[in-house]
Amino acid sequence: MTLVQSMNNSGVDLLGTHNFGTHGLRLYAEHFHKCDLWAQRMGRRPMQALLSADLCTELEFANSEIYTDLGRQHGNGAFYVAGSVFPVGDEVAVIGFHHTRPSGPFARSHAQALDRLLPHFRRALQIRARLKEAEQRSNSLQALIDSLQHGVALVALDGTVLYANVVAQDLMQKQDGLSLATGGRLMASRPAETNALRALIAGCAAVTGGGALSLPRPSGARPFEVLAVPLSTANRRDVPQRASAIVFLHDPEAGVEPLPGMLASLYRLTPAESRLATELLGHLTLGEIAEQREVSLATLRTQLKGLFGKTGTSRQAELIGLLTSSLMRSPRQGK
Repeated sequence: MTLVQSMNNSGVDLLGTHNFGTHGLRLYAEHFHKCDLWAQRMGRRPMQALLSADLCTELEFANSEIYTDLGRQHGNGAFYVAGSVFPVGDEVAVIGFHHTRPSGPFARSHAQALDRLLPHFRRALQIRARLKEAEQRSNSLQALIDSLQHGVALVALDGTVLYANVVAQDLMQKQDGLSLATGGRLMASRPAETNALRALIAGCAAVTGGGALSLPRPSGARPFEVLAVPLSTANRRDVPQRASAIVFLHDPEAGVEPLPGMLASLYRLTPAESRLATELLGHLTLGEIAEQREVSLATLRTQLKGLFGKTGTSRQAELIGLLTSSLMRSPRQGK
């Protein structure tokens, strides 16, 4: 049996086949890899295939913690090894071929054969590490783009969508002015608008290409705002190979709501001032707010004056403009 593992300070990554049961595998990952007599001593002579006899006596191993408490109880009683340790980036990889005690020790020829394979094992694990790193970067990038309140799509020059964040997917699924045609190409509600959209994207073949347009919606809602920009070639390792443009989609109907608690922290507002700011951003007048809350206009004007002072504004339109551009906002739910 073979055991291949990548070990670092964060734990153990067991690969390939192994000679532990499920419980033994967990015990090794949690504790026994720290007292693996073979792996520790192989580490002193990396990139060299070694046998059990090169590492310790049979008596020493028979009395070791990893053999008495793990190998005999939760493994298959592996007693002899032909293996090696080698670096893989910031990690350490271990490979071992095991024999039970009745099977007898490995011959030196086994170690010599393993020596010839070690560079290939190392290269395979290096490739695996790079693929794993790329996957982690890609997942982090996707999570970041999905957190945006606007639609974002990576597209080929012919308008084929190669990746879309959750907002863009939702907008296209509604098929109200923007959707996907057969083959995954962006399509507007009318042929002329589709042609204009695809021409805009095709123009991103040039560094100075791209631009903006609005797409009318059959529902009568305000048109989509579309911005297409060329995708920089400086760093493309985490994007689809054919991606040549980024399309940003803004739905004017998808309002955003301020986060009152964060607005309060940002501008040191009182709860009453924070609530008033939220209501003003909801396009309510002072009179409507007074009626809904059953408070006097004088009270609201006092709170509004406090908002002006704390935000450095002097007019209601200026205040709303400042709060509208604030980072302390989130997509409005249910839109």
